[in-house]
Amino acid sequence: MYFDLNYIKIASSVLKQIVGKTFPNPPVVAILVESDKLFKVNKIVSLGITSFSGRPHAEYNAIHNFNFKKSKKYTLYSTLEPCCHEGRGPSCVSKIINSKFIDRVVFAKIDPDTRVNGKGEKKLIENNIDVSSGYLLEEIDEIYKGYFLNRKVKRPRVFLKLATSLDGYIARKNKKTKITNEQSDSFSHLLRSKMDAILVGSNTVKIDNCLLTSRINGLEKFSPLRVILSRKLDLDTSLKIFKNCKQYKTLIFTQQKSIEKRKKFLKLNVEIVSLVEKNYNLGNILKKLASLGVCNLLVEGGAKIFSLFLKERKFDDIFILRNNFFIGGKGFNATEFELDDLSKIKLLKKDVKRFGNDTLEILTRK
Repeated sequence: MYFDLNYIKIASSVLKQIVGKTFPNPPVVAILVESDKLFKVNKIVSLGITSFSGRPHAEYNAIHNFNFKKSKKYTLYSTLEPCCHEGRGPSCVSKIINSKFIDRVVFAKIDPDTRVNGKGEKKLIENNIDVSSGYLLEEIDEIYKGYFLNRKVKRPRVFLKLATSLDGYIARKNKKTKITNEQSDSFSHLLRSKMDAILVGSNTVKIDNCLLTSRINGLEKFSPLRVILSRKLDLDTSLKIFKNCKQYKTLIFTQQKSIEKRKKFLKLNVEIVSLVEKNYNLGNILKKLASLGVCNLLVEGGAKIFSLFLKERKFDDIFILRNNFFIGGKGFNATEFELDDLSKIKLLKKDVKRFGNDTLEILTRK
């Protein structure tokens, strides 16, 4: 239909607003459009998004409790192929078929999940429902890149975020340093709310005593899974991050086998994943996070962790926040890499933004 693209665009614009809000399931937006029999008068009558707990799905929410009219025709638009596998409830395809009134289904992209991957489309067609797909491919691919990587190669999309001085330092030695301004901090907290997980090394937790939550009014509940890499599990349980693990899920990857050490954290509702030395590497850590449903991972430090991700090329995008002052030789390097010498890695500059005196540079790997 001539108007299909317009409704997919509307769904896509809503989709951008719920990224990071539906873990462990991907965000999906579904729109139910009511038309007369000649499709001359068309209007949106219901909108569904993936529930913030992951279930029910968007299509189910758009259809559930809606009163269909026999004299009208209905088209369901979705940003992703409707699922066809039964889980905690009926599949979206079953919900569509059982509605008895939906004549057409239009979706943007095939779901690469092996349980779906064209099967949903096939089942709809077998039940005499007209199906059309393949809309806004470039825009939808960008939004779902992390989900596609999760399902196809068993790893999340990895974002590195660094905040540095003009000369590439993340802090003054022996002194706590405020690198970015309040506008940049707000951006960082908003970014966290769009991620499934945030990862740091144990040194960052020890030095910064950080919370790793999204501290923007209304977005606190969308704080990501907090992931800490700590080979020795030598973190002080009095640190701020361990005070609210009932509210904010926290996971530690370690090589430590001591039951006593592990018990201290388990009592605080911290999940522990122990890996033997040969398996304690980024590849296995990313694979484990993907199995937990993590599609978008934000890496916030510190320098050793950044260097590791850069050296092993285990990243997709970089956010570099730079303030307008120099620290000089008395600072800690952001990474072992020179930030201005990332030419060794094929990167594209996607965008540059200003937050007062701070500059944000967004890079992506080719």
